[in-house]
Amino acid sequence: MKKYDMGKYVLLAGEDATKIFDYYDVDEMHGLNRKDAQAEEVDKTVGNGVYIYGWNNYDPRDKKLTAKAPYKPFLFINLGTFKRYSLTEKCTAVMHETMHMAILLDNYNIKDKEEEAVTFAEEEANKIITKLGFDKKEQPKKGFFSK
Repeated sequence: MKKYDMGKYVLLAGEDATKIFDYYDVDEMHGLNRKDAQAEEVDKTVGNGVYIYGWNNYDPRDKKLTAKAPYKPFLFINLGTFKRYSLTEKCTAVMHETMHMAILLDNYNIKDKEEEAVTFAEEEANKIITKLGFDKKEQPKKGFFSK
């Protein structure tokens, strides 16, 4: 598990979905559990497994939901699932998660702060994409209009 202090939250990047449970030394948190996270196959029709490519929430030790040190909220990226995605999909997934984080950090109340929340999410997504090396691992293919 790689850990990065991002200021207001902690970025965690692990090779599979169970790593987040290992990091916090728990078998269950926020309604998800290790058993489902390690399922071989996710089949929502029978209720087995969960698909976690990214996840953010409060530190499970933050019982008062303060989202402050020493219990900063986490943004988890499952690098194992990211291997099958294109650069565009990886960037979209990171932006998706940073938008959730922006909302969490504003106590789920971004009314009249929408632009600030989106800007925060964009800036954080760019930092994460660079930190995790997504910007170096895949070069864009030549487009239709390229020579």
